[in-house]
Amino acid sequence: MRQTVTPLGAALHVQVNTDFTEGEEKELAAAALAAASPVLICWEHSKIPAIVEALGAAQVAGVPEEWPDRFDLVWVFTRRAGTWTFQPVPQHLLPSDA
Repeated sequence: MRQTVTPLGAALHVQVNTDFTEGEEKELAAAALAAASPVLICWEHSKIPAIVEALGAAQVAGVPEEWPDRFDLVWVFTRRAGTWTFQPVPQHLLPSDA
């Protein structure tokens, strides 16, 4: 996960926070909610539902009941005036991506 976001952080001149580890999803979500927006979380795929739950966004329209085993999507959660929205954004990195 660090290897995924470190080049982006360097390009944007933003310090990547690596204070949290797997198992600390609730703490990570609390820090994300307290941080200035926007926040990018790069995390172990199987633990993303725990973060979404801790954010209070699990019941938002469009959030999958079962998280797909895909690694080519960015899950975008937006909170405005206390209300969450969700949008999956495909990366379209490869020529065969739809």
